[in-house]
Amino acid sequence: MVLAPEAILLLVALLVVVAMTWLHHARAVNGRLPPLRPLPALDPVQTALGRGAETGRAVHLSPGASVLGAADGSRARTTELLAGLLVVQRISSEAALKGAPILVTSGDVIAHSALRGSVRQAYQMAGQARAYDASSVQLLAHNDKFAYATGVATVYAREPLELSVLVGGFQQEFLLAGEEGAQRHVPQVVGTTSASALPLMLLTTPSTLIGEEIFAAEAYLDTEGPAQARLLTQDGLRTVTILVLIGGLLYSLLQPVLNLPPLPSP
Repeated sequence: MVLAPEAILLLVALLVVVAMTWLHHARAVNGRLPPLRPLPALDPVQTALGRGAETGRAVHLSPGASVLGAADGSRARTTELLAGLLVVQRISSEAALKGAPILVTSGDVIAHSALRGSVRQAYQMAGQARAYDASSVQLLAHNDKFAYATGVATVYAREPLELSVLVGGFQQEFLLAGEEGAQRHVPQVVGTTSASALPLMLLTTPSTLIGEEIFAAEAYLDTEGPAQARLLTQDGLRTVTILVLIGGLLYSLLQPVLNLPPLPSP
């Protein structure tokens, strides 16, 4: 059986990703990591977890109202949601270690199930399995982003919160929750890649993760090897992609001058 060129290219890309991840994981284990640039938007998280352990006020965590495998085929929504799930898991682990209460909400049944599993696992890995409370992971709506944002606003009005972390899939509906939090002086750490939500976030709080920063947040919240390896692999792949784009542009400029064969069309 002869593989198609597209399949061979995909296989090579997969092998490169795996090799880069293993390489960077080894670097992380050996402590040979480059310094991370500051990401001030995440600074309130550790402070709020420390205060929450003393005051008993919960830290609210949300990956947004996006749906895993959205019906509209939007890969961006799914990747945002996955990034939000990782952020929730990392903060939950820190909360378990420090004894700070958390309140996790979601706007999709599948995401809710994933959150229950990831938060439970975070408590187990922290050695605090008995401290896990299933009622702290709540489903506020299903497949209705505006209903979910209204539910978050209700949480702000009902619960005394130390901090609210809204990182993941958000769009215009963020204003319903973000403005309510601002009016009630609830500190918020927010982030998304959506161009429609980012202006609203920047107007609501200075602690905003912009674009690809939400995918790097996991490595800032967890200094262990796997998280650092994933961040370095993302940076490496981004660099390779930029170089390929620049190389393709230069080739297209030189192709008619040097009479080179044209690039294959997709």
